[in-house]
Parts: sequence; structure tokens; C-alpha cells
Amino acid sequence: MDGKANIHEQFVSILDTISGFKSNITMLQNQVRVLEKVVKKQIKTYQKEAAKNRIKGNKKPSGFAVPMKISDKLCDFMKKPKGTEIARTEVTKYIIKYITDHNLQWKENKRIIKPDIKLKNLLDLKKNEEVTYFNLQRYMNKHFIKRNKEKNENVKLM
Repeated sequence: MDGKANIHEQFVSILDTISGFKSNITMLQNQVRVLEKVVKKQIKTYQKEAAKNRIKGNKKPSGFAVPMKISDKLCDFMKKPKGTEIARTEVTKYIIKYITDHNLQWKENKRIIKPDIKLKNLLDLKKNEEVTYFNLQRYMNKHFIKRNKEKNENVKLM
């Protein structure tokens, strides 16, 4: 009887060990699945970022970011040499900084700009004209010399 009990205990022990291995394998399989999902998500986000960077990186500036020749009046205002080419975005940043540095905003409504003499002369404002951040570009437009106008002027001179 002692031999049967010993064999039975060995079977039980082996079955318990197999059961433990089986639960460990199941747990490991679940961990691998979760890890696989996380890695796939990360790969997707990295691929999207890489695609965006490829598109953005090789683009030449367009629209407001294209450097244009600016008027002599604007060059004097910005303390730049005459004939300078600069992007509209940079000019706008400079003017906004000028407005904030010289406290040229209404206290009640900070969207409205109350220009000083220097800014009034630059924008060629008429009496009682209201300047806001929204319509600032309208007044700045005349200070940007378009390239085709430059070419036409050169042709006329010849």
C-alpha cells in the first residue's frame, strides 16, 4: 500500500507542477498580448510623427512666412537697413512687441490699439480710425513690396 500511496503522491505532485506551469504560461501569454498592443500603438505614433516631420522639414516658407522686401518707412521703424527682406510674421511680432512695450492698448479692451505718433505715422492713420489686432494687417499691407511689382519697376527703368 505504501508503494501505491507514493505513486499517487508523485502523480498529484506532477499534476500540480503542470497546473502551475500552465497558469504561468497563460499569465505570460496575456502579458505578451498587452505588451504587443502597447508596442503597436507606439509604432503608429512614431510613424505619424516621422511622416509629419518629413512633410514639414523640407517645405519652403509660404504665405506670411515668405520673406518680402519691406518699405523704407518700415525699415526705419524696425531699425533695419533699407531694402531688407523679412517675413510678415516677424514684422507682426515686432509691432506687437512694440505695442506691449509702450502700453499702447486700451485698458478696458486690450484688442484695441491706441497708437503713438510713431505708430500712427507708420500706419498712415487718419483721424478717428480705430486699429485692432484684427485689422492691423490691412494697414501693414502697403509696407510689403511684392516681387512682381519689383520686377515691373526694374523693367520700366531699363
